[in-house]
Amino acid sequence: MQLDQHSIVIVMMVVFSSTLLISTGLVFALIRTDAGRLWAGGHLVLSGGGLALTINAATAHLVEVGAVAVMFYLAGKLTIYCGVRVHQGLPGFTRMQGVAVVATVAAALDALTGPHAVLQLHRVAYVALALLSLTTIVVLLRSRVRQSEIGLPLVLLASAVQLCAQLYGAGVAWQGDGAISPSPFHAGNLGHDPGYNAVVVLAPLVATLLGLFGFTVMALEQVIANKERGARIDGLTGLLNRAALDSAASRLIVSALRNRQAVACLVIDVDHFKQVNDRSGHRAGDAVLQAIAEALDNSRRASDVAGRYGGEEFCVLCPHTDEHQATALARRILRKVRAIPLPGPAGKFASVSIGVAQLRDDGSDSVGLWQQLFGNADRALYEAKRRGRDRYVLASTLEREQALAAAQAGPASASASEAESESEPGSDAALAADLPGDPR
Repeated sequence: MQLDQHSIVIVMMVVFSSTLLISTGLVFALIRTDAGRLWAGGHLVLSGGGLALTINAATAHLVEVGAVAVMFYLAGKLTIYCGVRVHQGLPGFTRMQGVAVVATVAAALDALTGPHAVLQLHRVAYVALALLSLTTIVVLLRSRVRQSEIGLPLVLLASAVQLCAQLYGAGVAWQGDGAISPSPFHAGNLGHDPGYNAVVVLAPLVATLLGLFGFTVMALEQVIANKERGARIDGLTGLLNRAALDSAASRLIVSALRNRQAVACLVIDVDHFKQVNDRSGHRAGDAVLQAIAEALDNSRRASDVAGRYGGEEFCVLCPHTDEHQATALARRILRKVRAIPLPGPAGKFASVSIGVAQLRDDGSDSVGLWQQLFGNADRALYEAKRRGRDRYVLASTLEREQALAAAQAGPASASASEAESESEPGSDAALAADLPGDPR
């Protein structure tokens, strides 16, 4: 397809002006996201460089101005690539990228000082752009991050189109005989290929628009994912919050019942936490909670679900695990927490009490079974507190001990207690007054 210079100039100016305005707005819209900010900023620089390149090639034909515009265009592409790396959890800019930038600038300066400056500049630009497109594709394909359902395929397609166009342009430029014009619109100047304009000029424009849309969608998907994550994650500890933990527990219990698998629950409470807050302040207490949450997160397996149930109470759900197997996790947690120093006088360390219980199917629904499982573990936790803290207690062991104590008491003791309760109105209140306060 042979296109005249005037038509291509108009198309390029319209496209780059549009992307320039869109990118300017996106910089402010995506400024709160690291990757989105880089993508929008990169397209802003790229569009400015492309617009300057178009105007120069259509009017002044100044090689130096064209070289600066090309460098801006490359800088924009590099910024976009850095945004891709940040989005995938990688360092945005590496030492190797720095070396590549220095080499590209050096090659561009050498091209300007040598013969056939425009042809050499074309070669440098196309090779650098092709490498950026290729590395972008590789990073996206190798990534384990799958937050994007729509934007990622669009960006991959845009990068693939750009890579093909840039490889084609590099091949044609490398076969050039030096009779190339500063204007990139004359197909006859590069190998007399009538399809040059369509492939090298128009294909990257389409890819630029497609990539800008794809990157914008990816940024918005990331914003949505972060908001959803914020609704599920406890802001202080980074673990699941209570609502998310309840939801995860119900799903886990349904799966366990369907596959006839065991599920264990650990309810964990920080010992003497109120004293930490009273003595050192709530900021110090928050730091202790964060350290304990990190210890829990580092102790659990990848399949375990950990959350902050409320206040200083945590919970860990262990699929495919019975009560006795869960004691290994309880011991790890106790050991790691004991290494956390408390604020205030030196030599004091944190401790937790843990109740451990196993799921029992009594025919209830998943919500009822979860409440029963948590309740059993919570009662075991209180028993651990009563026995001196900094330990774990199994719910099954507690139930056996209670059943044995009840059997040893015998029916006579039970009758005497009943008679005493009936003969002394208000004795429940008096008994409650004599009990110690909350053992936590």
